[in-house]
Amino acid sequence: MAGPPRIVTLLTDFGLQDYFVAAMKGVMLSLNPELSLIDISHMIPSHDVVAAAFTLGQAYSYFPPSTIHLAVVDPGVGTARKALAASADGHYFVAPDNGILTYVLEKAQGVRIHEIAEAHYFRRPISSTFHGRDVFAPVAAWISRNISLQQLGPALEKPVRLSLPKLTRVRDTLFQATILAVDKFGNLITNLRPEDLPVYRDRPSGSCKILLRQREIATFRKTYAEGKEGELFVVPGSAGYLEIVVRNGSAAALLEAGSGAIIGVILS
Repeated sequence: MAGPPRIVTLLTDFGLQDYFVAAMKGVMLSLNPELSLIDISHMIPSHDVVAAAFTLGQAYSYFPPSTIHLAVVDPGVGTARKALAASADGHYFVAPDNGILTYVLEKAQGVRIHEIAEAHYFRRPISSTFHGRDVFAPVAAWISRNISLQQLGPALEKPVRLSLPKLTRVRDTLFQATILAVDKFGNLITNLRPEDLPVYRDRPSGSCKILLRQREIATFRKTYAEGKEGELFVVPGSAGYLEIVVRNGSAAALLEAGSGAIIGVILS
């Protein structure tokens, strides 16, 4: 990788009310005042590793090569769970070993992962409840100063991975899909891709229905603006997945559905 990285992104569930994010930034800037610190989000639902993994997987690749991504959603803080530092797709990652890198590892190339074990790089004393400040933030700053991942600890061959939902065939014309995430607008992001449905693929006139919470959704659009006010429909989203949406409303609220909800897909 070319040159010492200088950009660090932050992704946490810490919110904006407390001192947590500021403390992490202060630790990093104390070790490397030249850092540029970019917030991906601090509004991940508390302890929601699945939501954090999805957000990180969608965001990291838009940053320049050698960016360091610091991701701390860590319900296992203070336990025996490992801490890891990784390089993948020309980027660096610092995170707890709890599956938060799952979406990155699913698609990344050139992956190297090391356990963070060398306490020399930690802040002292180490709080048992705030490894974001005392372990992960200083390690990210040390990586920005061009230390190698090997200096942090041994190679980690099998990091924790989340079990990502797959599109499942129930019978010839019936599939089961899943809601992966809910965005700020209440759009339900599914694990369906446009190429999975004939209406978006090669048969514009093909019939298809989405079943969710005892509702049938049989309207498929290309943009949000094509929908009628309050209409429930499906649209290809920016993450590459199909989304269930309501024009100027919240599909999540209307259907009382969230991450992990099961969807039926009927093709004909």
